[in-house]
Amino acid sequence: MIDLRALLFVPALVGSAICAFVFLTFAAHYYLTVLESTAAGAKEVTWLGEGLTDMFGKPFYLAWLLCLWLGPAHIIGRSLASSTQLAWVGLAVPVLVAWLLYPVSQLSSLGASSLWVPLHPQAVARLVQKPAMALGFFVLTLPVFALGGIAFKWAFLTSGEWSLLFAGVPLLVLAMFLYARLLGRLAFALMFTRDLFKRKKKKKPKKEAPAAGADAEPAAPAVVQPDELPPITTPDGELAGYNVLIADDPPRPRKRVRAEMAEEGPEPPPAPNRTQRKPTGSAHPLDRARTWTDEDEDATPYGVNASEVRAEERVPEAVLKPTAEAMALLDRRDAPKPPKRVWTAELFVFFGQPATISAMMILCGAGVLAGAMVRVARQFNPVAGG
Repeated sequence: MIDLRALLFVPALVGSAICAFVFLTFAAHYYLTVLESTAAGAKEVTWLGEGLTDMFGKPFYLAWLLCLWLGPAHIIGRSLASSTQLAWVGLAVPVLVAWLLYPVSQLSSLGASSLWVPLHPQAVARLVQKPAMALGFFVLTLPVFALGGIAFKWAFLTSGEWSLLFAGVPLLVLAMFLYARLLGRLAFALMFTRDLFKRKKKKKPKKEAPAAGADAEPAAPAVVQPDELPPITTPDGELAGYNVLIADDPPRPRKRVRAEMAEEGPEPPPAPNRTQRKPTGSAHPLDRARTWTDEDEDATPYGVNASEVRAEERVPEAVLKPTAEAMALLDRRDAPKPPKRVWTAELFVFFGQPATISAMMILCGAGVLAGAMVRVARQFNPVAGG
């Protein structure tokens, strides 16, 4: 008899791998979006749309930081579970190790020169400067991490029991968003601590002027002109080059000119006084362009009128009177300030954003689909005897 379970297992296995990768890609993108927006000091999360190609490397980045600690912790947890005959120890040990060490790796990655640096002493130094804040973070994230571990087991590590799938995926998404918010808030608060490993730039010593005497630079050699050199003998005779003009001759000194008072001469005769009269009669409009001279008895200059353009209209009012937003950019009012209280109710404000709700729904749908494919593949696995 042919076993048809293998025919169903292979497509289910491929589908579960594809759906799980899509779920992890969107989960990594949303997690980093919440983390980076909160670490910048924003009260609300700025959601940016990206394609699958742009989000492709994010799950590998988070897997590197997380599996660096989860790998050894999982091995230790399984050995302890088999020795103590307690199944929950195999899940509790990786969760505790990741709860303690993953935040240090994530903070190191955010503050290092490269995102792939899993551990940096600067992150530990900043956490030591704020022990109460760090303790509050670990206290708040312990139940969140425990909830995420239990929800992950319900969604992907449980065979059958489809009700746990629909309950575990939303809880896993909620725990992931909340943990990213708490870690981002911690990173924002640690941004105002001192950098203990910052190196001070040393000032370069000033170069001293060379002393006169033996250490002084030798004078430039005198230029030898071609007429001072012996000529070159050729079949046509002796040839000599032309002299090169290096510099112009020094300027000749000029005599100093003294101002002398001019002698008073006879006064010029007074100009004849001509009476100026306005032209009578209505002139044609084209006559206004005529140039009137002194020979015209009726010549009269045009009057100068006041400028019709106001000085205030030449410069835009926005330049003379900048807006409040421009002044805020100038005096840096929008610069992030150290938070007075780190753990407040503002942490939950972003859950009311429509974009946050939409992201959670998309992630829950992808998680349910991935969990369903995993359950189907586990059910028809011929090796497991399903």
